[in-house]
Amino acid sequence: MATVKVSIIIPIYNEEQYLEQCLDSVCGQTLKEIEIICVDDGSTDRTPEILENYAGKDSRIRIITQKNKFAGAARNRGMECASGEYLSFLDADDYYEPDMMEKMVRRAEANQVDIVVCRYEQRCGGETVQNGWEFENLFFKEEGQKEVFAGSALNCAGIFQIAKGWAWDKLFRAEFVKECGYQFPEFRSSEDGFFVYMLMARAERISYMDDLLAVHRIAVQGSLSDTKEENWPNGFQMWAMIRDELKKMDLYRVYEQSFMNEFVYFLFWYLESMKSFGAFRDCYRYIQDKVEPEFGIISYGKDFYFQEELWEWYGEVRGLSLEEYLFRRRG
Repeated sequence: MATVKVSIIIPIYNEEQYLEQCLDSVCGQTLKEIEIICVDDGSTDRTPEILENYAGKDSRIRIITQKNKFAGAARNRGMECASGEYLSFLDADDYYEPDMMEKMVRRAEANQVDIVVCRYEQRCGGETVQNGWEFENLFFKEEGQKEVFAGSALNCAGIFQIAKGWAWDKLFRAEFVKECGYQFPEFRSSEDGFFVYMLMARAERISYMDDLLAVHRIAVQGSLSDTKEENWPNGFQMWAMIRDELKKMDLYRVYEQSFMNEFVYFLFWYLESMKSFGAFRDCYRYIQDKVEPEFGIISYGKDFYFQEELWEWYGEVRGLSLEEYLFRRRG
């Protein structure tokens, strides 16, 4: 190919169960000017065999092999080798609709934007988990703003509300990413939020599509997101990194309300997603002892927060012992 429009970067670790569907969705894209960079992060199952089989049938597939360093390091390695005008990051247990790249590139080129965001579907087992979008739409000031906007132009500068901090539902202009200089932190989990949100904070031209173009599996047994309690401090470190970088770039005041609201939501979701009692206990104590001195959630006051129930939940965690909290939750 004379020109590669999109470099699709796929970090892969022991994904034999879902990898073929993932690769089929990429190889079958209606946009043909793509390269598919598969970074095998030290797989020990049939992943290498599957990759070699697909590479033998599609010359656009490149296989990079490395020792197990987790998804962030694999994505960074893929970026080093990418030659496309745009970057797309797909997890190996997810998949794209056939026209995803064509539609997103068309939107990116028509509006000359740095980032395109699309809608997605979540699947748990064989069932679709529907997503509600009305909350996100509250942060666009007027009809038509979705076509092209800067994050700073949103209501409450709500970049943390209109999009989640994962990369697979977004298309990034490669030169913009290079100019910003960001890479994925090489955590075991919670590795993508810093990369995604900092690019969104700095982008002057973003486009938001209502098309549902990506499918994301949740509760995949053994996945990094499903076993995050093994490295639970990573989540808190990610949010501290975002805050510190926003301050460094003199952007924190712009995004402060959006950031703090999403952070409180994260605290609730993160705690309740811990599967082991030890990780739940440690997260609870961390929120009780460390979060307020570092982030000052209470100092903003209740009216600063979008969801009163989360403000009240945080007050309960601050005031209740672990035993009292668990007793109330059971009730």
